[in-house]
Amino acid sequence: MAGWKTWLWEILGGIVVLTVLRLVWILKRAVPQRHNVLYLPGLSNLRKLLRYDPNFSYVPYGLIWHAINIPIVRAVRYSGRLWITVLALIDIVFLWYSQVLGLTVFIAYVFIGTFQLLRAPWNASINWLIVLAPDSWVFLTLAPIAKFPIGLPIQVLRYTERAVGHQHNYIYFGLLVTLWLIVFSHLYFLPGLDSFAVLGFGAIWGVILGYAFVERKHGRD
Repeated sequence: MAGWKTWLWEILGGIVVLTVLRLVWILKRAVPQRHNVLYLPGLSNLRKLLRYDPNFSYVPYGLIWHAINIPIVRAVRYSGRLWITVLALIDIVFLWYSQVLGLTVFIAYVFIGTFQLLRAPWNASINWLIVLAPDSWVFLTLAPIAKFPIGLPIQVLRYTERAVGHQHNYIYFGLLVTLWLIVFSHLYFLPGLDSFAVLGFGAIWGVILGYAFVERKHGRD
């Protein structure tokens, strides 16, 4: 029991250190322009979410995603930096809760969640739904429902088609799918093979991210 308590304190300390590092990055780095151009305007008008307006900047995510993020964005007065900061603080709870899925899945969530938070923070709330799956399988169903524009005007679907192939969005989509598969496998498929699944996905993503880095560097040159 004493050893377990020590282990928990070590994890808690790791989460605190990780959160501090995340916040330093968020507060030091410039906020991506797409936050101000796409995401924040897309969270500004509730009426247009249900009634299509071709001139409105729609975020191609579902009503569930909007229901989670609109209160946060409004509370920080549509500040992109503060939005990400609040997401990082809320994620402390989900980092701690993800231990329910075991140490291996916890480590996977640390890496995937951190990458998404710093590079694609709009996906943080989708991660949360996936991590809540131990409470109910329903959350694994809600995650893709929140990711795609379900509940929004049908015309918004074409925004999703464009978004998947835009720049490195395939990486962000892929990481969400990877986390979903890891959690699903742990809960319902091969719970004893978490380490192999995480190592396998880790190797694949190492190649993908390495390729994306080289491609981006050559693009700059």
